[in-house]
Amino acid sequence: MFLESYTDLELSKQAELARMKRLATYLLALAVLIYIAASMFEGQAVWVGFIAATAEAAMIGAIADWFAVTALFRHPFGIAIPHTAIIPSRKDVIAQQFGPFVQQNFLSEDVISRKIRSMNLSRRVAKWILEKDNARAIAEQIMASLDGVVRVMNDEDIQVMIEGKIKDRIRDTSFAPLIGELLSFVTSGRRQQYLFDSTVDFCLYLLEDSEHDIKTKVGQETPWWFPESVDSAIYKQIVRSTSKMLYEIQVDALHPIRKRMIKSMNQFMDDLKHSPDIAEKETAIKRDVLEQPAVRDFTVSLWTDIKHLLLEQSENPDAELKQAIEDAVTRFGRNILKDEVLATKINGWAEDSGRYLIGAYGHEVADLIADTIENWDPQATAERIELQIGRDLQFIRINGTVIGGLAGLLIHTLTVLPGLFGFSF
Repeated sequence: MFLESYTDLELSKQAELARMKRLATYLLALAVLIYIAASMFEGQAVWVGFIAATAEAAMIGAIADWFAVTALFRHPFGIAIPHTAIIPSRKDVIAQQFGPFVQQNFLSEDVISRKIRSMNLSRRVAKWILEKDNARAIAEQIMASLDGVVRVMNDEDIQVMIEGKIKDRIRDTSFAPLIGELLSFVTSGRRQQYLFDSTVDFCLYLLEDSEHDIKTKVGQETPWWFPESVDSAIYKQIVRSTSKMLYEIQVDALHPIRKRMIKSMNQFMDDLKHSPDIAEKETAIKRDVLEQPAVRDFTVSLWTDIKHLLLEQSENPDAELKQAIEDAVTRFGRNILKDEVLATKINGWAEDSGRYLIGAYGHEVADLIADTIENWDPQATAERIELQIGRDLQFIRINGTVIGGLAGLLIHTLTVLPGLFGFSF
C-alpha cells in the first residue's frame, strides 16, 4: 500500500504541477492556432511561410515531448502502446535496481567515511552540548530512560541476577592472597619495625590502663584466704614482668621474642598467599557464608534500595544524580574542545562505527528500499513520482515547443533564403 492521502506540501506540488501542465498545453494550443492561421494566408506573403514553418515545428516538438513525458507515467490516451507507462509497468524491476544503486552509490563504506570525516562530529557534538540547556536536556533524557527501564524490570529476576553475580564474584575471588599482599605492603621495609613498635606501645598503654581490671582478676583467681598484700604483690610482679619484657622487646631490635614474632608474621603472610590449607579453609568459610539467609536478604534489600533511589531521583527535577549527569556531560563537551587527541579518537570511533554499520547492514537498507517500492501500488507510485519531478518534466514540453519552433524557423530559412536571392542547390 502507498500513502492514501496527500500532505499539504504534496497538495501544493500537485497544484504547481497542474499549472505547469496547463502552461505547456497552452503553448501547444497556441502553436496549433498560429499554424492554422498562417496556413490560411501562407500564399499571400513570404514572411507568413516563416511563421507557418515555425508554428508547425513547435507543434511537432510539443507533441513529441508530451508523448515522451506522458509515456513515463501512463499510456498516452489510454492506448497500450509498447514501451509506454514505463514506471508503473516496470516498478518491480526499478525497485530491484534502485536498492542496490542506493547501496553502491550512497551507502558505501567509502562514501559514509568521507561524509563522517568531513562533518567533524566530535566538535559538532561538543558545541551542541555546550549550548544553553542542551546538557540538561540530555540529563533529563537519561533520567527518563532510567526511570522507564527500572519500572519495567522484574524485581525478582534482578534480585536473582544480583545474588548470582555477588556469589560468583565472592567464589571466584581469593581473599587470602589479597590480604597477604596488603599486609606485605603495609609491613615492607622499615614500616614493619614501626608497626611492631606501635603494637608494643599500644600493649604498654593497655597494660597501664587496665590496672584495676588486672587487680580484680588476680583477686578472683587467688584463694580467698590469700591476704590482699599477696594479691597486690602478684599483680605488681605480673605488671612489672610484662612491662619489662615489652620495653626490652621495644628497645632491642634483635630481641628473640621480637625476632620470633616478626618471623611468625612473615610466615603468616606467606601462608595467606601460598598455603593450600588456608585456601581450603577460605573456600569452606565462603561456602558457609554464602549459604546464610543474610546474603539473600542483602541482595533483596540492595536492589530495593537502588530502585527506590533511582525512582526518587528521576521524579525530582533538582535531583543530585540528574545534576551530576548534567555536569559530567558538560565536562565531556569541554574536554572534547580542549583535547585534540580525544576529538580525533571520537571522530575515528564514529567513522569506524559508520563503516561497520554500513558493511553489516547496508544490504538490509537496499532490501528494505526494494521491498517497499515493490509493495507500492503501480499507479499510485507513478502519480507520486510524477508529483515530485513532473513540474520539471513539463519544462521539457515547453522547451520542446520553443526549440522545435526555432529549429523549424532555421530549417525553413535555410531552405527558402537561397531562392529569394536567386540561388538554387
